[in-house]
Amino acid sequence: MSAPEEIEQWVGRTCGDLGLSVVDGATDFFEIGGTSLTATRLIARAEERFGVDALPPEDLYERSTIHQIAETIAKHRGDIAE
Repeated sequence: MSAPEEIEQWVGRTCGDLGLSVVDGATDFFEIGGTSLTATRLIARAEERFGVDALPPEDLYERSTIHQIAETIAKHRGDIAE
């Protein structure tokens, strides 16, 4: 499994831990009930797991599907090119 796929699974599990019901990678964080508070929690957990600035808030608000969130984290880690 590639790093972006592993990150996508992590994002889905973490959203589930935050009380959100993720269906698949196309699930939008905010459409399933993500709020500014859950966004802050997700960002904090991403930073704990993947490093500082792994998930900048502006990126989360602009690219908010589970797949896009995982791509953002992978990009900031250097796993995928821009």
